[in-house]
Amino acid sequence: MSWRLLNDRGSDVYRNLAIDEALAKTFMQSENTLNTLRFWESEKAVVIGRFQCVHKEVNLEFCESNDISIARRFTGGGAVFHDLGNLNYALRLHQSHSYVPRGLKELYETFIGAIAKSLNCLNIPAHYDPVDSSIKIGKKKISGTAGWIKQGISFIHGTLLIDANLEILQESLTPPKGQPVFLRDKTRIRCMDSKRAIVTNIAHELKDCPTRDEILQAIIETFTEFAGTSIEEGVLTKAEADTSQTLYQTLYTQPSWNMGTLAHD
Repeated sequence: MSWRLLNDRGSDVYRNLAIDEALAKTFMQSENTLNTLRFWESEKAVVIGRFQCVHKEVNLEFCESNDISIARRFTGGGAVFHDLGNLNYALRLHQSHSYVPRGLKELYETFIGAIAKSLNCLNIPAHYDPVDSSIKIGKKKISGTAGWIKQGISFIHGTLLIDANLEILQESLTPPKGQPVFLRDKTRIRCMDSKRAIVTNIAHELKDCPTRDEILQAIIETFTEFAGTSIEEGVLTKAEADTSQTLYQTLYTQPSWNMGTLAHD
């Protein structure tokens, strides 16, 4: 069976995160064994992990002043910055396929490792780092990853810094002390803190940086060879589209999910 390719051009971070969750969850416990490779981009945004506390990860005033959206994804992991110099990828994998590992560690090694190898095909000296499940050039991080496994579905999504604004990235992800605490964070037993790392762009490490489409095509070719099947451009099913629209309206556009109401002492 061929894989499905979704190459989305919409730049609304909330809608894109809703689509990611819909891809992961719409066909659990079903006969749909379709594997999907998705690419997307967004305007300036900070995306935090499901179990993180906003005031500990995000410079709230800077983001508000610079029209940077703040969003929360359904997977765990640390905070990341998005802009149009950043390529985001997602993999929805059905565990009925023998090449899909059942554990997150093995899943990352296999599939994020494959993305690193695809970059090598473009003479990008990238490697997979199992310590933090990232892709790095030397000791500098160019890609972070989060994953989710449930009921026969393995899902991974991540970022790839091609030519992002690293100054804005740094400022938006450096929270000042004394920020207001939101109620959903105040009631948490603990916050999952991001693991701080030195980051870089692919464009900063190469004399001639491949284009977004060249990188995308290299990843497609690597997975085509890996899976031994074709990867054909497709669209969301009606069920996936309906699920993503519901998630977009009831969850991802809601401050109660992304931020939480302000706590009052």
